[in-house]
Amino acid sequence: MKTKTALLMLCLALSLSACKVLKTHIVKVTNSTEAQPHEVLLKTSKGYVYLSTQNMTDKQKHILKNLRPFQCLEIRTPEQFAMQNRVVRFSDFKIRALVEADRECRKIKVTTRVEIH
Repeated sequence: MKTKTALLMLCLALSLSACKVLKTHIVKVTNSTEAQPHEVLLKTSKGYVYLSTQNMTDKQKHILKNLRPFQCLEIRTPEQFAMQNRVVRFSDFKIRALVEADRECRKIKVTTRVEIH
């Protein structure tokens, strides 16, 4: 009986460790996307989001190509949205374009910033 319980607990632990907990981040794009050698740059209301092109599917490339300014993008990833110097990078993600009338998208306000280069 103890062996069966131990095996059941082991199987349960292995199955849970194989699952990724995905976090959903919604950003509003403020400019057109910029393709770079190994990533795509999105200028958003929160800062700069870099998405790696290494594992990007054709569907994801199509979504990014057709993304318009002030449209929202839903990013589902196991990675944290930890910005450092207004920059965050994602390598493992799933994306979905949201319509501008989406409730979550309307909540995000875009402030005008003056950037000095």
